[in-house]
Amino acid sequence: MPVKWGQESCDRRDDPVSGARIIQLTSAAAISNNIYGEQPYTSPDGKRIIIARCQDFCFDEEGSLLVHELDTLKITMVVRRARGVRGVFNAAWSGLLYYWSPDRKLMRISLMTLEQEEVYREEDPSAPLPGSSVSPDQRYVIGMTPRLKGPGAPVFQILRLDLQKKVREVILEHEGIYNPHLQFNPVDGKHILVQNNRGWRLKPDGSIERPNPDPGTTLFVIDSDGKNLTHVPVGPPITAGCTGHECFVADTGKILFSTGWTMKGWEESELDKRFPEGNIFTAMPGAAKPDVFPAHDHRFNHVCASRCGKYFVADSHAKGGIFHKGQIYCVSLVIGNLQTGRCRVLVEDSQASGGGNQCTHTHPYLTADNRYVIYNADPGGTPQVYAARLPDGFLKSLE
Repeated sequence: MPVKWGQESCDRRDDPVSGARIIQLTSAAAISNNIYGEQPYTSPDGKRIIIARCQDFCFDEEGSLLVHELDTLKITMVVRRARGVRGVFNAAWSGLLYYWSPDRKLMRISLMTLEQEEVYREEDPSAPLPGSSVSPDQRYVIGMTPRLKGPGAPVFQILRLDLQKKVREVILEHEGIYNPHLQFNPVDGKHILVQNNRGWRLKPDGSIERPNPDPGTTLFVIDSDGKNLTHVPVGPPITAGCTGHECFVADTGKILFSTGWTMKGWEESELDKRFPEGNIFTAMPGAAKPDVFPAHDHRFNHVCASRCGKYFVADSHAKGGIFHKGQIYCVSLVIGNLQTGRCRVLVEDSQASGGGNQCTHTHPYLTADNRYVIYNADPGGTPQVYAARLPDGFLKSLE
């Protein structure tokens, strides 16, 4: 069946600070979403990305999936009905993407060929469907599910689905991983990164109990089979609590993450006194403390490391808060060089409101070739997906 390509994109502006060309990639009267930044959903050559679309991000149970080709600015729908409004998960940078169909088939899409194939079918209608991350060899799928009954319940489980043997197993149970952001190491697949919301507990009725005061979010790493839990040095008493935004840095073994800051009223903020230089870090699991990236004027939130591991992109509340001297500021997008410690604003005003609905968050990521930053924004009220094309010499200026 021939692929039907359409065009929804339009040039919007050149950024006044960096000169980056801002391109709106989607324009339908529906919510379009770049899914998330921690495990970028791009082809290995950086030319194609996948986008999820729905009418209601909070309450829809199904959405469609689209592929956008950045060289031609053309878009095509590859899946009309996928489970969940994000609807897709992957091994970062692989170009192979997975989704669960409404009839519980696990389907794989190639961004390169747009071909699809069924790789697993869940026959048990009550079994949870894992869908957080895929190992780079395309063998394992992992996801979190609550267990409300039995010894030690209620507790959270990490499920691992073996696509080769067609079996599923519980590889870890833990009381504090209600929002684990599970991620395979995107290069070797030997480790899984897990977010630990300390003190948050699963109640017998399936609801979540939030601690007061909150002891601060931290991270840990496990082997791909769930063994050898090793903590990442983030969260009190080492740093402020993790924002909940983190990822592996290529094949270095390091974790990139941001931490929170203290608001002083609505307009001013201050960084953690233990690390006044900045709030974005890298760290090896098991280390005594992390390495801070010096960027005192920024308040970083969502983070993504480049495929090469040299750069990061993050959104920043550069004024300290959403409000500053009576004016509302949307977040900027910043690229940093992890080797030199230099960073620059790429997009001065992302026009993303960053409200309670996740689709209004930027969730930025670099394409595999470092040519574009893909992000969400909602200047017209309906969230759409945007691309900021890096100007010539931008990355060289960070050397």
